[in-house]
Amino acid sequence: MRRLTAKPGEVHRVTDQIYRITLHQPFYAPNQVYLIRDKTTMLIDSGYVESIAPLALALKSLGLAMRDIDVIVYTHPHIDHITGGLLWSQYSRRTERWGHYDMARAIPDYPEFIDIWQADTARILTLAYKDKQARTSRIRRANDRWARFVHRFAEGLDSSGASVRHSSRAEALHGHASSGASVRHSKIGDRAVILDRLLKEGDEFSTGKLHFRILETPGHCTWHITPVETTVGFAFTGDVLIGNIPAIYDKLDGNLELFQQTLTKLLDLRKASPHMRFMPAHGDEIQHPERAIKIVQKTIGILENGLLKKLVEGRKDLVDLMESAFGAHLEGGNHFITALELLEALLRKLMREGRVGSQVYADGHEEFYLKH
Repeated sequence: MRRLTAKPGEVHRVTDQIYRITLHQPFYAPNQVYLIRDKTTMLIDSGYVESIAPLALALKSLGLAMRDIDVIVYTHPHIDHITGGLLWSQYSRRTERWGHYDMARAIPDYPEFIDIWQADTARILTLAYKDKQARTSRIRRANDRWARFVHRFAEGLDSSGASVRHSSRAEALHGHASSGASVRHSKIGDRAVILDRLLKEGDEFSTGKLHFRILETPGHCTWHITPVETTVGFAFTGDVLIGNIPAIYDKLDGNLELFQQTLTKLLDLRKASPHMRFMPAHGDEIQHPERAIKIVQKTIGILENGLLKKLVEGRKDLVDLMESAFGAHLEGGNHFITALELLEALLRKLMREGRVGSQVYADGHEEFYLKH
């Protein structure tokens, strides 16, 4: 991972009351955090833990301090969207955090949530690789990446971007959340997802001149929501519409069938509001939302058909199928794990439909075959 410097996030004025703040991160495409400047000052998402200094500096360039943020709305609890918010209480205790109604209950301890993700990375590499040496090497490299993240989570950043060492996990204090969940937090912020307002489908709220309605948009993540601004017409789509297919972790919090339903819901939203603008959490504004959604739907179909065609040749493991779908060059890239997870999600869907079967061996390696 490259080390990020404390440069202000790039600020782009979308309207007089909506700003996009681009935050670079060490492991994926830059994050887009959206600032709503209204009677209530609100952020949609909070970025990665290491991006909190660039975010603070971007706010400062607009004449705002972190304590001036009234509300943070989380689209979902993945590390590049929520971990900045977990540190927020270090700088501002008054800022409320809102999110999916079941998120706080489901994630009582965020570092432990990360442990589950790390374990799943080892799981999918185990099922993907028949070669035990290649498997072990891959898992070691993945664990090193996770260890660097956990180290960063154990350190805060002051407003200038300098590292500040805080209390260890063993020194964590006990606190409580308004959702009723028992949580822990330390000097760096909250170990758990603490929510001051629990949001569900159809909930509405106003920041002043702007009015919002919540859509539940699962698939990429069980607890994904899309805040829809209904006065001017903006849909803040988080990771469910980013110009390509997002990662879907079938064994964690993703589900391909639900993702396809979400795409249909977003298409219906656009048809009902033809001037609705779609603002993703990665990349630029989606210029042609209907076309973008239909391309993702079509791509899913192409990938499914490609997997079925490859399995006609005989049993294949996940690495074989990944090379067929995306090319062998992807194995050395940053998107390798997410590609494996996406293909697994497609295969699990086909298995639920009774079209594909699998055999799991004693060492955890798995091969897939076509059912006749």
